[in-house]
Amino acid sequence: MKICGKKPKFVDNGFKHPYCSRSCARSVPGGGTNPTACALRGCRATGKPAFANFCSDAHAREGVKQGRADGCEHCKVQPRSMGSLCIPCDRVSRGGSRLRELHRDSATSKALRTQFLSEWEPSKQTPSFEKVYEILLPQDTRARHEQYRARNPTFQEVRSFHSSQCICDLGVKEPTLCNFKSCGICSIVKSGFKSFAFGVPSNQGRFGDGIYSYRNPRLADRFATSCTSSPYRVMIACDVCVEPEQCDENETGDEDSLFAQSAEAIIPVYVIMYAK
Repeated sequence: MKICGKKPKFVDNGFKHPYCSRSCARSVPGGGTNPTACALRGCRATGKPAFANFCSDAHAREGVKQGRADGCEHCKVQPRSMGSLCIPCDRVSRGGSRLRELHRDSATSKALRTQFLSEWEPSKQTPSFEKVYEILLPQDTRARHEQYRARNPTFQEVRSFHSSQCICDLGVKEPTLCNFKSCGICSIVKSGFKSFAFGVPSNQGRFGDGIYSYRNPRLADRFATSCTSSPYRVMIACDVCVEPEQCDENETGDEDSLFAQSAEAIIPVYVIMYAK
């Protein structure tokens, strides 16, 4: 009776609303035609902010499938509520980096597998592509990279690969990042390339201190080392912003590494588990 003062308030799945009916809700000044209806066409239930104005998780997912709401940039199944992310993914991004295994038959997994395996020479033993994890980065790490791209509009973003020692059993049981200072892979993923094994802030190479990665995963493989208890070798697929000259293979050659002077220029995107 809060709105009309005449009838009892409407109760939906145990939640008591401040109005008695849909027509009562429409009578709220500034409320529009129906400010509380589920965003899925044909549903007469009440939309809830926790589900991006759908009435339930199921209808939120269905709304994305039907194109009535943009899907989350990360999970692709929940509607966006917090910028480009859904509420659960935004909550994760505000914490530390996390890993999420991709189904081996997903489009992303298949594309990565094709790119990864195509770079090995036919005359040599081709590795087996075992599994891939998507890296869910904190929001500030992604924002830092986007700001770097905006400051350098002539730079090109390239998919590259980076390897390091992985002393934990990552991927053997759970996709959990370890806290060992000597684990290069987990240090990189957790810090977004701000820290390497033993807390070292950068790599050393032909251009001096910075971050080096390769377009060709076969070349990055020589830096991959794993603990004896793991059947996997581990590699990180990255997105790196570089000067156009570095993208010209006629000038640099496929054998050359890509150089990023700072962590803002490169982000870890996927962790690839493979065996040789």
